[in-house]
Amino acid sequence: MNNEVKEYFLDFGELSNDDIIDLVDQKQENLTFSHKINGRWENQYLSIHHVPQLKKIFHFACKVGKKIIGKQLIVPYKEMGLPIDEFWFNIARPGESTGWHDHKDRSVLSGVYYLKVPDNAGDILFRKRDKNETVEWKIRSETGKLILFHSNIEHAVTINKSNHDRISVAFNLFSLPLQIDSDSDRYSSNNFYL
Repeated sequence: MNNEVKEYFLDFGELSNDDIIDLVDQKQENLTFSHKINGRWENQYLSIHHVPQLKKIFHFACKVGKKIIGKQLIVPYKEMGLPIDEFWFNIARPGESTGWHDHKDRSVLSGVYYLKVPDNAGDILFRKRDKNETVEWKIRSETGKLILFHSNIEHAVTINKSNHDRISVAFNLFSLPLQIDSDSDRYSSNNFYL
């Protein structure tokens, strides 16, 4: 199943994960949220205006994503004049996890970039139906790692067993020409499974 999930380690030199985390901390009053699951805000949105460093991550993801699917890609956000931001922060505190879900109604590829992953803070799980069985596999979450995967692959994140937050930015990549439902301005929590 590894051909459907790609891993990259990013080194942008001047791009600091700690700087991005600091910006998110400083802009708490500007955060918006999509939905709670098990008492935790699953997705935390902050305008690209406040964290322009993310553009380098998205540019890299679109570039390598094009090699995967053979089409031009874009990570949509409101500053482009679009109705939604297709990226969000996930902050998992000790004891928190993310349930099984997919993004198949929203994008071609999805990605996650790990800003901070303490030891034992949880790994990402994937599962896919293969004939009459479900195949499940795990990829280690690591600071500085980017993971790209087809949006129809179900995924989850195991429990954060560390004493610190696990922080990532997740995003969806759309092929061009862009087709987004202009009535949609929120993330759909309907794609969560048991």
